[in-house]
Amino acid sequence: MTWKKILIALLLASFSFGVGAYYRFNRIQVPTPPPPPPPISDDIREGGDEDVQPLEIAGRINILVLGEDNVEAVKRSDTVMFVAVDIDDKNVRVLSLPRDTRVSIPRHGNQKLNHAYAYGGVDLLRATIERFLGTTIHYYIKIDYDNFPQLVDIVGGVDIFVGRAMKYTDRKQNLHIDIPQGKQRMNGETALKYVRFRNDALGDIGRIRRQQQFLKAFLHRIYETENLLRFPTIMNEIKNTLATDMDPSIILQLGSFVKRLEKEQNRIFFKMLPGEPTLVDGLSYWIANRASVESFLKADTQALIEMQSDVSTVADYSPDSPDGVKRTPTPEAPSPQEIQERVNGITQAVAILNGTGRGGVAQNVSSHLQKMGVDVTHVGNAKHFDYRSSIVIYPENASQAAKTSAENLARLCGIPTSLTRADKQASYPSLVVGQNYEVLLKRLESSYATIQ
Repeated sequence: MTWKKILIALLLASFSFGVGAYYRFNRIQVPTPPPPPPPISDDIREGGDEDVQPLEIAGRINILVLGEDNVEAVKRSDTVMFVAVDIDDKNVRVLSLPRDTRVSIPRHGNQKLNHAYAYGGVDLLRATIERFLGTTIHYYIKIDYDNFPQLVDIVGGVDIFVGRAMKYTDRKQNLHIDIPQGKQRMNGETALKYVRFRNDALGDIGRIRRQQQFLKAFLHRIYETENLLRFPTIMNEIKNTLATDMDPSIILQLGSFVKRLEKEQNRIFFKMLPGEPTLVDGLSYWIANRASVESFLKADTQALIEMQSDVSTVADYSPDSPDGVKRTPTPEAPSPQEIQERVNGITQAVAILNGTGRGGVAQNVSSHLQKMGVDVTHVGNAKHFDYRSSIVIYPENASQAAKTSAENLARLCGIPTSLTRADKQASYPSLVVGQNYEVLLKRLESSYATIQ
């Protein structure tokens, strides 16, 4: 080989190497650095009203919130909530739906709500609830129990008072719950066990109450100063944890809207689907009270605020109370003459209804009233068992004597006028005993002792 051929070969080899190196270099995918977190403005640092993003959304946005459990590789809807975010009227409604709610599932007929998810996942569950509530669901949010603890730990845990020690073991689910009584800061793992526990007398209904208490505790925690200061970061971490069909910008805007309600926490309303347990063909279902559901979903903010009997808010939440409800100072005890006047003013027979689901509560209250001279004509269960506070109701077409009897019954029991109203379900002036029944019983015991 001549030196010219050798030179040409070297030149060609060098050229080939250069082209190959260039091609390989330009094919390398250099990782794009993650975007920096949104800047925290001075207003947010000082607890001001600066938002994550300017609100571009309007109207009402309906969201299906689904808690997904996984037992032996079978996924099921363990928690179902319908959340309506009303941007214009500045409120949020959270309606919890029991898993045993009797609904019409497209192509499957009347069955329990949680079967919809087993048959067709999120799409069929969404279609079922849309048909059931008669409204459109715009988005869904799915929370896997594997990711749930991370959501709680993002905000530094939640403060909850556990009324009774919670102990339960389910080897099939690899679930072991042992939560002591009393107030505690729950981390993600403990909070998950708290919301999953159902081994009490109320079963799924009791669990729904705990889930709502947890949500109020979660929002209450977000609104504490230390978390408001890092709100944009929290929203980004929450966004990255959720499984949803919602655009990330919508999530951030909704978070911004919820933050705006910090000073108006009485505009975030919680309610369990009103209804009652019923056996149908030997199976236990939760049969909804559709009129009450419609009232909750269609009422304006002021009407919702006035629904204090069976609607609770974040503003009501207290981590120092077993039922999570703030306690107002006890008013000065009435005099013997005032008590007797109230008893004498109950000229009509009354009904006592149990709105707690706890056995014997209505009968106990009835016995105290009868000892004081009140004519009790009926003792039974209320239409549902999620009454947070005791209320007094009377028929819509009640006579003046019936209205006056209801008003005196309310005063005797220490129930404010805002919780005394006409109700088409009432046949008599009726006391519906709520979760504050212990306070009610103590008041009646004290009143009886006073007039003896």
